Amino acid sequence: MKLRQKELKNGVVLFEVEGSIVGGPDAMTLNDEIQKLIGGGTKRFIVDMKSVEHINSSGLGILIASLNAVRQAGGDLKIANASSRVLDLLKITKLNQIFESYESVDEAVKNLA
Repeated sequence: MKLRQKELKNGVVLFEVEGSIVGGPDAMTLNDEIQKLIGGGTKRFIVDMKSVEHINSSGLGILIASLNAVRQAGGDLKIANASSRVLDLLKITKLNQIFESYESVDEAVKNLA
């Protein structure tokens, strides 16, 4: 898994994820970076999953842990550009009721109040 981080307007941090989110040290990097940014006062995040090929239960667990940390800090995390396969997995696991997913990063930014 590769992870790129960009700061967008209004203090929103975008994480572009590439490859597979399947747990392990690579996938924990996302959670670690979010924890650091929360400590620095950042509270609004978007995870761009346009280039995510595969996600398993460990990867979902990392996303859930990240979302919980952000919400406990009074912020929010949105998902953008998820493939139909990832969206189906979120639906099957009912995590689509927890994560807000948008078709583009721009839409996700607009919905981060």
